[in-house]
Amino acid sequence: VEHFPEKTAGAIFPQDDIAEQGYSNVFGKSNDNPYAPFNSQIDWEVAKWAKLRGPGSNACSELLNIPGLQEALGLSYKNTQDLNHIIDNQITNTRPQFRRGEITAGGITYDVYIRDIIECVKALFGDPEFAPILVFAPEKHFSNEARTEQLFHDMHTGKWWWTTQIALEKLQPGATIVPIILSSDKTNITVFGGKSAYPVYITIGNIPKDIRRKPSRRAWILLAYLPTTKLNHITTEAARRRIVLNIYHACLRIILSPLCKAGISGIKIATGYGHIHRAHPIYAANVADYMENIATCCCKMGECPQCTIPNEKLGETQEYAIRNMDKILTALNIYETNPAQFIQACKDAGIKPVIHPFWEKLPFCNINLCITPDILHQLLQGLLKYLVLWIQT
Repeated sequence: VEHFPEKTAGAIFPQDDIAEQGYSNVFGKSNDNPYAPFNSQIDWEVAKWAKLRGPGSNACSELLNIPGLQEALGLSYKNTQDLNHIIDNQITNTRPQFRRGEITAGGITYDVYIRDIIECVKALFGDPEFAPILVFAPEKHFSNEARTEQLFHDMHTGKWWWTTQIALEKLQPGATIVPIILSSDKTNITVFGGKSAYPVYITIGNIPKDIRRKPSRRAWILLAYLPTTKLNHITTEAARRRIVLNIYHACLRIILSPLCKAGISGIKIATGYGHIHRAHPIYAANVADYMENIATCCCKMGECPQCTIPNEKLGETQEYAIRNMDKILTALNIYETNPAQFIQACKDAGIKPVIHPFWEKLPFCNINLCITPDILHQLLQGLLKYLVLWIQT
């Protein structure tokens, strides 16, 4: 294992009163009562039994309502509702509240429900359950002593984190990178009636993938609900698709806008242990299917969202260069100075004419490198399914 050469990468900064107080609230760090926010060991043991042994809430409430039981044991709750309130508000790292925003397109205003992305990052980074396993600096893993064969098994062992850490250390030594991973997929919520939702989820790359992939560990947070309008009032199909794509990017631009400053300057975040890091949340990966990926990269249907391979060459072994991000950004900037040439410039750069994609101003972000393989549709269904059918026939 080769650790990042700078000892300051992922450094812990001196604790302040706010972080220490938050640490005390979470773990009950008190010389007088180590079981806080519960009154005593008995208070804690009864709560542990009620939640881990699986009795129904009604049965627990009936037990706690026995006259004199609460007073005799010195319990801080008299029913399961009170117990849940203590757990949710004094122990569990709470998730931020949703707020409603508005996006106007085609003369119609649409609602978008979002959470503060910085608060979501703080909730994940500061969750006491993840405190022992968080990763703060990149590493290189090799399969031999000569270090000629590098291994990649988690985000902190990849090239992106190492390269970004080098670039960030030149600007802000002592940085702790917080890789932002987003996942989205439009989902039908009714069998009849065509009702759908467009959720966007967030997690961070500091949490190992073995933990992130388990729903029971709650390593993902629902970040936003995007509008699901089909713009049926617009009769031109090309114009309708263009506006829908611009709505998608406009919503994500609002949601991710706090990363523009925080990714460069950094923000103070405490782990579940109370250790303070100057964290730099940087958009790193997009987990989605092919349709979402081409919408994210503003590519055309049938094209690769990462490289410049022609459509008719897909499936061949020849490697093609990654899309030129500098050329793409230059084309996008033409909209402000010469809107008449904007569409042609975007066409020459190989993207759709989207006005200010959400990733345009994000620091250290190359959207073409943020795209992850669609394992379900591209590998399992797109390759193995047809391979098995071919073998059977």
